[in-house]
Amino acid sequence: MIRYIDGQLHYFDRNGTELHDGDTIRYESGETQKLYLTENGRLGTDATNPVWIADSRAVPCEYGIYRPEEEETEEIVKV
Repeated sequence: MIRYIDGQLHYFDRNGTELHDGDTIRYESGETQKLYLTENGRLGTDATNPVWIADSRAVPCEYGIYRPEEEETEEIVKV
């Protein structure tokens, strides 16, 4: 669930637990991702190729952030 509270975006997992920068989330598929906070106050997952990060050809979030859609928050859980 994604909600505006006091003019700021707040993200919640399917259990109603609020999500924050640095949290790890798990999808129903079992895949896990770390959450990052953008400068405009939105949370998302790293869009950078993880192989490039491992090979030191890129740093986390260099190629952007995938912002979760409302439907995704109904699937993910904070781990």
